[in-house]
Amino acid sequence: MFIPLIVAIVFIKFIKDQFEFSAIRWISYWFIPIFCLYQFARTFTWSPLNVLLTVGLILVAYLVGHYQTAHTQVRLEETGSQYFRDANGQEVPIYRKVVTAQGGRHYLYGWLIILVLQIVIEGTYLHEVLTVDHVFEATYKEVLADVLIFYRFSGGRHSSWILWGLTAFSSLSYTLLLAHKSPLANRVLFGKKKYQHVAENEDRNAH
Repeated sequence: MFIPLIVAIVFIKFIKDQFEFSAIRWISYWFIPIFCLYQFARTFTWSPLNVLLTVGLILVAYLVGHYQTAHTQVRLEETGSQYFRDANGQEVPIYRKVVTAQGGRHYLYGWLIILVLQIVIEGTYLHEVLTVDHVFEATYKEVLADVLIFYRFSGGRHSSWILWGLTAFSSLSYTLLLAHKSPLANRVLFGKKKYQHVAENEDRNAH
């Protein structure tokens, strides 16, 4: 009873997170694709077929990333978690600017496309036996890797270059295309300090 409850909580949190605005952070948008690219390069074996498959992965990752980011909303939030007292003793909030993004159902659709492609690769290219338990386990591990970022860096995640490549190219496409679409995201992802008040325009363009 305990394990199914944990699984259900992880799935609910993953889906719920896609419909909430969360901060754009370097570790999830840059470190994950860079780490997966390293694993891809480390495990890749050269052959004409593998090169052709890699080109196919990049193309699919770009198309999925374009679809996801086309519907992603980005905004600039100002949160007041601290304050100081002015000369009159009045509390004056100190605002911290945070750029947030919401993927929504379209991000989930793209995520499912990548997951289905991963399972197809496992059954065809890697010749794994696809049972219901295997499909559920693969889905659960991908959800867990999105909810708990550092789980993706555990030793048992992937062993084949093609799965590392799929994860790397899909996550990198999303990062780069989101930075291209949104000036706010671009400033965070490329380390720029100043913000422009364009959040309202971005929200309107996303609808």
